[in-house]
Amino acid sequence: MKKRFTLFLTIITLMTTSLRAQSDMDMNALLSQINADSLLQTVMDLQNFGSRFALREGGNIEVAEYLVERLHRYNVSAVIDSFHQDGYNWLGGYYDQWFYNVKGILPSANPVDDSIVIVGAHLDAISYDHSTFSLQTLAPGADDNASGVAVMIELARICHANQLQFNRDIHFMAYDGEELGLFGSYYDAEARLNADDKVKLMINNDMVSFQPDNDWRLTLHWYSNAMDPLHRAAELCAQYTDIEPYIPDVADNTDAAYSDSYAYYRNGFPAVFAIEYTFSTSYHTDHDVADSNNYAYHADVARYNMALLADYALLSNGTGVEEHVTATSMCLSPNPANDRAVLLYQNEEGAIASISVYDMAGRLVLRQDEQGDISGTHRTELNLSHLPSGFYICRLQTPSRVETVKFVRE
Repeated sequence: MKKRFTLFLTIITLMTTSLRAQSDMDMNALLSQINADSLLQTVMDLQNFGSRFALREGGNIEVAEYLVERLHRYNVSAVIDSFHQDGYNWLGGYYDQWFYNVKGILPSANPVDDSIVIVGAHLDAISYDHSTFSLQTLAPGADDNASGVAVMIELARICHANQLQFNRDIHFMAYDGEELGLFGSYYDAEARLNADDKVKLMINNDMVSFQPDNDWRLTLHWYSNAMDPLHRAAELCAQYTDIEPYIPDVADNTDAAYSDSYAYYRNGFPAVFAIEYTFSTSYHTDHDVADSNNYAYHADVARYNMALLADYALLSNGTGVEEHVTATSMCLSPNPANDRAVLLYQNEEGAIASISVYDMAGRLVLRQDEQGDISGTHRTELNLSHLPSGFYICRLQTPSRVETVKFVRE
């Protein structure tokens, strides 16, 4: 199912000097331990609460307690981080309620800095009759969003089973009140901002298990402050799974504002948001049950998450991905760009530099050669007016090197 996108990412990975080195054999062995039955069990456990609607009597305290116990089972220090809120909800009416986030911490073994990688998903669910807009008694929320929580729990299980050590702290987060307006994630993100936390990346999963077998795609919604993590996520998804990552263009990225990652973006933290490409037909109904999900696909989503987590949390014990930072001598601005962009690059050879722009399907959409009569810094203008909005890769080639830079055409 890895189509031209996968092939193109493979080519780019081979030719760029700034991508991270991989130990594929070790990472593939690790990812093979991710278990579809384990994901199903967590989804079933959450479904069996009957309802996880945050405004029901007593709220989601028992759900939070269950998740704390699950994280403790995998040697993750976890607590319930409760908060109070009141207001009016269009389905639930006026409320005066306690909400219950879950925070699990896996400390780094040998910290390289004080930054944090967050794996998050919302624990609450909602269900209503879409013709009368009346609340339903059952809110099983198997896909939305027991599936995302199950990914988080499965990553904790894999870390524990393999005694993995990382060079950055990992926070496993489950958010309450997402369906009411991202309550839990705003509460957490604002607290982190006030505490001056350094969030390297927030990895969000929301509805990641409903997908037909003949179309394994995963939408990666994006935020303007996290373009490099977005493309790295797509690369790892294409490399380690049978899922084809889909990055929406600007017009199709509006759903980025409707999940927990948006609260982090609004507070200045980088985030990537994964959601199934084929949207569930049982969305926000009592038909959103475990039997409707595709757990082979779900397991591949978890594999993508594990590879991304290893990459950004810096897995340190010889398995998977190590971070190598290599300086680049080219810069494209502005990024995002409009009709025109300027490429600055170093050409110490005084040789011809070939500049190529590719879309995310690997098609060549722009090519120009620049004479390099003298060595030093060169400036060239790229005319992008004929290109539609979307993501592109600019490739610079001289006789001695190849470099790439990713950019957005607005």
